[in-house]
Amino acid sequence: MQTNSQLMNALQSQSLSSSLISFFVALSVAFGIASVLAISVTQRTREIGILRAMGARREQMLIVFLIQGAVLGLLGSFVGAGAGWVMVWAFNTFGPRLFDISPSMTIVPIAVSIATLTGVLAAIAPAWRASRLDPVAAIRYV
Repeated sequence: MQTNSQLMNALQSQSLSSSLISFFVALSVAFGIASVLAISVTQRTREIGILRAMGARREQMLIVFLIQGAVLGLLGSFVGAGAGWVMVWAFNTFGPRLFDISPSMTIVPIAVSIATLTGVLAAIAPAWRASRLDPVAAIRYV
């Protein structure tokens, strides 16, 4: 370790930068989900108002948008996991063959769980807004 301290420092820096990149990618995905749901609330304001006027409770509207956020996170994680497996396969098959990448099978359920949780957390603000809409004002919304 003392002999190759520069190499160890470079590897630690690479690991840190990889973690930071992963964090900011997750953060941007959360903002993307939140913006999609915010637009969805805006576009469906009249429908939300009609549902609220017909007796839908605030909690029900909140749950609808939280489920929508969870579904977006879940579907996105499955698409991302599939794309990741294809890229690993392509690297192992067509890459330089200096080493073989063999990801752990536990990474997919962990990633799916984190992405679904991120989707739910990103949906909180738009769901809260949708649940707080006044039915009369929402129906008049053009």
